Amino acid sequence: MMDALDEFQWGIFRAGLELMRKYNRDGYATIYQTYQAYLKSTPATLAKHLELANNEGFTLGLKLVRGAYIGSDERSLIHDTKQDTDDAYNMIAQGALRRQIGEYGAPGGKPFPSLNLFLASHNKHSVVTAHKLHQQRMKDGLPTVPVGFAQLQGMSDEVSFALLQLKDGQDPSPQVWKCSTWGTMGECVAYLLRRAVENRDAVSRTVDEYAALKAELGRRLRSRSFRSRPVG
Repeated sequence: MMDALDEFQWGIFRAGLELMRKYNRDGYATIYQTYQAYLKSTPATLAKHLELANNEGFTLGLKLVRGAYIGSDERSLIHDTKQDTDDAYNMIAQGALRRQIGEYGAPGGKPFPSLNLFLASHNKHSVVTAHKLHQQRMKDGLPTVPVGFAQLQGMSDEVSFALLQLKDGQDPSPQVWKCSTWGTMGECVAYLLRRAVENRDAVSRTVDEYAALKAELGRRLRSRSFRSRPVG
């Protein structure tokens, strides 16, 4: 995963694309580039990278986040409202799953290149909607792309659990990943504090997590009680 980083972003993009050309082949992405949906320039940047993947025959690894540097990025570069950012995130995610982003994959437009999608988000609506769209397109025999999901360990775990519980019958389980911090205590605490600041709706999600944990505890207790009943 090539992470986003404000003023160094264009250098990171360039390095990531070089690695993708070398390692992302045969429809499988080993290298993923991070695209920040809160930047107004992201659709244009992504279009350029789709064009490169299309022309050069490599698989584009698209890791989509909402954005992590609102405190340091120039304000005019960022969408005006959170709803605008949410809409941009969902548009790119669902467009990729439909294999149609802008003119790429559109009727009469340019071919959609090989792409693998990785949705890093703590927004339950975004990830559940994306998973359901992916499953529906697979059931209908419509073209889509491989997709994985990720959340920080210890933050919005109920989102990860909700995704896993969406497994239906013989359908494959969604690919859900957890990102864990690694380093000294000071490094890890500083990292998690920054993430908590970035995720300003964490308080509301804490209420959701409490309700989810309470419901799961009740389900397990009822299941255990049922299994332990004597027969006859």
